[in-house]
Amino acid sequence: MAISCPVRFRPNLPKTRPLRFKSGASRRRPPTPHLQLVIDAVGDGLWDWNIQTGAVWFSPRWQSMLGFAPGEVEPHVRFWETRVHPDDQAMVQAVVQAHLDGLTPAYQCEHRVRAKNGDWLWMLDRGRVVEWDAAGKPLRMIGTHTDTTARKQAEAELRESRLQLNAILDNAPVGVVLVDAQRRILRANDAIAKIFLRPLDGLIGASSRLIYGDDAIYEDVGRRAYPILEAGGIFDEESMMRRSDGANIRCRLIGRSVRGGDPALGFIWVIEDVTVRRRAEQALSDRAGFQRVLLDTVPVPIFVQDVLGHYVDANSAFERWMGIDRQSLFGKTVFDLAPPDLAEIDEAADRALLADQQPQSYETQLRCADGTLRDVLFSKAVYCRVGGKPAGIVGALMDISERKHAEQALLERQQLFEQIFVASCAIKLLVDPESGRIVDANPAAAAFYGYPLDRLRDLRICDINTLSEQEIAEEMRNAKTERRKHFQFRHRLASGAVRDVEVYSSKVMVHGRLLLLSLVHDITERCLAEQKLQRKTRELERSNAELEAFAYVASHDLRQPLRVINSYLTLLERSMGDDLDAEARECVDFARDGAQRMDRLIVDLLEYSRVGRKAKPFRPVPLNEVVDLALFNLEVAIQDAGAVVVVAKDLPTVSGDDNELMRLFQNLIGNAVKYRAPDRAPVVRVTAIPHADGWRIDVRDNGIGISFDDRERVFGIFQRLHRRDEYEGTGVGLAVCKKIVEHHGGHIWVEEPPRDDLPGGSLFRLTLPTLVVDAQPADGA
Repeated sequence: MAISCPVRFRPNLPKTRPLRFKSGASRRRPPTPHLQLVIDAVGDGLWDWNIQTGAVWFSPRWQSMLGFAPGEVEPHVRFWETRVHPDDQAMVQAVVQAHLDGLTPAYQCEHRVRAKNGDWLWMLDRGRVVEWDAAGKPLRMIGTHTDTTARKQAEAELRESRLQLNAILDNAPVGVVLVDAQRRILRANDAIAKIFLRPLDGLIGASSRLIYGDDAIYEDVGRRAYPILEAGGIFDEESMMRRSDGANIRCRLIGRSVRGGDPALGFIWVIEDVTVRRRAEQALSDRAGFQRVLLDTVPVPIFVQDVLGHYVDANSAFERWMGIDRQSLFGKTVFDLAPPDLAEIDEAADRALLADQQPQSYETQLRCADGTLRDVLFSKAVYCRVGGKPAGIVGALMDISERKHAEQALLERQQLFEQIFVASCAIKLLVDPESGRIVDANPAAAAFYGYPLDRLRDLRICDINTLSEQEIAEEMRNAKTERRKHFQFRHRLASGAVRDVEVYSSKVMVHGRLLLLSLVHDITERCLAEQKLQRKTRELERSNAELEAFAYVASHDLRQPLRVINSYLTLLERSMGDDLDAEARECVDFARDGAQRMDRLIVDLLEYSRVGRKAKPFRPVPLNEVVDLALFNLEVAIQDAGAVVVVAKDLPTVSGDDNELMRLFQNLIGNAVKYRAPDRAPVVRVTAIPHADGWRIDVRDNGIGISFDDRERVFGIFQRLHRRDEYEGTGVGLAVCKKIVEHHGGHIWVEEPPRDDLPGGSLFRLTLPTLVVDAQPADGA
């Protein structure tokens, strides 16, 4: 029953009715108990409406259908009006009015009613006018109330299901076909047409053989699938099929009968083109394999946790670091790997990470494979599923125990340096190179300069340095750019005294600020000593110059009488001729030999004294060239001795004086040829190899050799190892070699020759520095 306002009803029924009731209270009494039982058994509610007064009797079942207890419902039509759905009121009123006007034999209307709990229930309201007045005006109407909510919901669900099914079929990304027992296509969706590139109307009614392409596959699938489908089972396999353009595609076929055991109703097939997916799965598998290898190759321990903190993956580095197998790790949490207090910190960090999803890094401790508790740096980030919902945490850990130890050591070192800076007796200043202000100084500096420490820290370098501000600024730039690190200044003390100082400057960073640390040494006494030494040196240079002049004059004056003696001895020998007896001739020979030896000795002494004094400025000298020149000078001696001299083609280029280096190799090779063994032809080899001091030059021969005890003495001046009647020489040659090598910054010595193809002999080794461009020889006496 659903009524709007009863005063709007305009009854217009025929005056003769098949059923009339008397007016009075009896007309609105409840139904008899038997009738009530019948109505309750049916489950309907009953209502009786006095159209004139608006009073309505609602049966207990009617009231309970809306959730009311008997007696809770107001027995009046206005109660009903408040319960009818606003969208249904106009329709209900029209239907009731039509019946009251006699246009319909009965009132029947399905509409929504609001229950006590606020829900809207569907009700089928049916009734009929049962009493009229003498003029035929309706007076009383009775009816029933049937709850159709469940049916309405079922109908709506059925309609929705059909709509959904059609929508699914029309929009499904997979193909769906309905075939009959003969495998003819009865229905197909658009996806089937797209998969096989065929028009939909060309598929309906056709044999499904059309989409297989290959008869053998068609027959094979039919032979294996349909017995399963007819038995009510499901067939699910992949098979190759063919599109209309001839391309073979891999499809997944899922089939079942519409109703198990009744093939007459047909069979449903779901067909999915998995060609691209299978390729993608293969590519994904390949990529996953690559990622696995890459992950296990990375030396950094990496792990993956789900949102509950369980480990779900880890790389080999994590396994090794933790000392746990990957499979054993799965399902564990940080509480299984770390002490409880540290695990709680890690768990709290993970909760915060999952909440804000911002990557985070933090330091903590974790027990590693050897059981020790190590300091680690965790770097973690959230990874999400499609849609942004967190799926878990990816983390990497770095063992920073060594760094922590290094930081602690650095801190201790900084503290130590601070103590050293303060306690050191060395004068130390910390200077700002931009402003020149003394930022800090140690007590030793305050004591040296004569200022209180606080006062010294307020000064600028220009307050203690005697240079001009422009000169100081330039030196600051040199120190800042490290073009220079060593300086010599004159500093003014608080007393006004000026001291010579040597400053060693180095850059230091203090809290991100570039400063200069200056170590100051008082060299006043040293400067005075150097000045005194310079005066002595100038005097010595003057004395050496006079000595050299004297040596030149003396050598000239000594050699002139020797030449006169030689000349007169020759004249004597010629003039006397055969008159000289054997004893006289022997005396003349002894005198001439002594004069010649004296001349050679004077020449060798002059050569020895001039090494390093008359040298030319050093320049690049290819050693192969100077050795060739030495060999040219020794050509006659080499030929006479039948010697073989082998010189490496890759001798280096060094910085030096080519004349001195030529004399060096001429003396060494000449000695090797001169001091030869009587039973074999001389062989001399000259080679070079890189050395810590530059280059090492080896001169190896097969001569008579040098005993171990003579290897140092042989380089002394006038040191002869053999009698003059055995080998000629003055004993100066190797002393000259030693002086030349030392003048070039090298070293020369004799070693035991190796056991090679050359028997006996000696091995001279010398070092020469690597080529230095624009090197200058040092002046020396």
